[in-house]
Amino acid sequence: MAAIGFAFAEASLRRATLRAVHTWDRPLVGGGPFARTAVEERAEGERRLLAEALAGWAGRHPDVKVIEQVEQGHPVEVLKSASEHADLLVVGSRGRGSLAGLLLGSVSHALLHHAACPLVVASGTPA
Repeated sequence: MAAIGFAFAEASLRRATLRAVHTWDRPLVGGGPFARTAVEERAEGERRLLAEALAGWAGRHPDVKVIEQVEQGHPVEVLKSASEHADLLVVGSRGRGSLAGLLLGSVSHALLHHAACPLVVASGTPA
């Protein structure tokens, strides 16, 4: 939530469009004739998760246009690709506890080295 709050605030300050990217990479189990339906259902569920995460923020920042992007793939690869067309990439940190909160997660660490634009790792409570 801290990353979403920071991203909305920055987009508002910059008068920029916000692209909210949500990705998942856990494969679906099984296959056969129902595999396509299962992928579509999973994608719809992931779109709902993103919409729920963004709920309320548009009301606080009505000047920010939001484009929602949901994509299956490894988070580093999807966000690295998104960074190629971005002015700023904002990701969250799941650090827990005093020591863990000082460390970057695997996704943010990889993006620190591979993002094509400036990166912000937001942690804590949104403002």
